[in-house]
Amino acid sequence: MPVEKMNEMLGLYKAYMEIRDDIFFEHVLFSYQWWILLFIIVGLWILWGVIVDKNRIVSILLVGLLTSIIAIVLDDIGLNLMLWDYPYWITPFTSRMDPVNIAIIPVSYMLVYQYMRTWKAYAIMLVMASLFATFIAEPIFIKLNMYLILQWKYWYSLPFYIAIGISAKWFVDKLKRNSA
Repeated sequence: MPVEKMNEMLGLYKAYMEIRDDIFFEHVLFSYQWWILLFIIVGLWILWGVIVDKNRIVSILLVGLLTSIIAIVLDDIGLNLMLWDYPYWITPFTSRMDPVNIAIIPVSYMLVYQYMRTWKAYAIMLVMASLFATFIAEPIFIKLNMYLILQWKYWYSLPFYIAIGISAKWFVDKLKRNSA
């Protein structure tokens, strides 16, 4: 890549980040949406810490880690393709919906994994949770102006939620079988 183009791109990115910082500190920080996002992160992790099965914590945490990593990667892809955006974010350092990627998604999948031990029970609860996320939670985030759909329909998320859950359980169960 020519140096001039790289410098032009960096200059535009610097201007973009300055605008984002201004927006964050003038409009986002301490807004009711920001407080909701903060509550989601803190509240869900406290809840999880209280109810997690300590005897299975390693495999449960692995499910959470995998689902969080997948969510972050998919979110970055969607943001870069301009499929969606987030008018509110928890810190000025990221444009991702971190409360979803590092709290709602991992905690939800960990709880489903913890309580639904058979594949049948897990699949049923996974579909129910995915339907809830797709048709209730996402529209609520849209109504609260915390999720902006650009070239996406919220129902497109349904197969991704299901695939994330199936992949995580399959991988962790396989890892447990191989180490036993």
